[in-house]
Amino acid sequence: MAVAQTSVDYTGRSVDLLIFQGVVAVGKQKVTTGWGGVGELCTGIQKVAQTWLALFLTEPGTVLNKPTRGSDFITAVRRGQIQVESDVPAEFALAAEQVRRTMDLDAATESWPTDEQLDAAILEDFTLDKETSFLYLRIRILSVAGEARVIYLPVPTVIM
Repeated sequence: MAVAQTSVDYTGRSVDLLIFQGVVAVGKQKVTTGWGGVGELCTGIQKVAQTWLALFLTEPGTVLNKPTRGSDFITAVRRGQIQVESDVPAEFALAAEQVRRTMDLDAATESWPTDEQLDAAILEDFTLDKETSFLYLRIRILSVAGEARVIYLPVPTVIM
């Protein structure tokens, strides 16, 4: 079966490389990065979700010349600060607020359209699996334009 090709008018839009490719909502699937190859682009809610996720998983101090870019979530995971279920919402809320502030500043500085601006990141559900040492997060990303995407994020953890 042939897949129909569509063209998108990006006039007046900002675009980003689609870095998380091969994502599926259910089951295990290897996700590859789009740093090379075809160079697929994204915009709108996909760009919001991708930007949020990249910032959420980036530790502050790891981006050259931008020491505050990122969130402390992965740092908390590495340090073993997430040990019980009650730790998850608190650490998520702190990190999500760091990301929201960064994205708000970027949107204001760069005049992003509303469908590329973050309205909220909501932790809908999570599972802390102590047997496999994984934290599974389900996060709903909302744009100012009212669009939404759900991100499923498995995070290896240090559980003692």
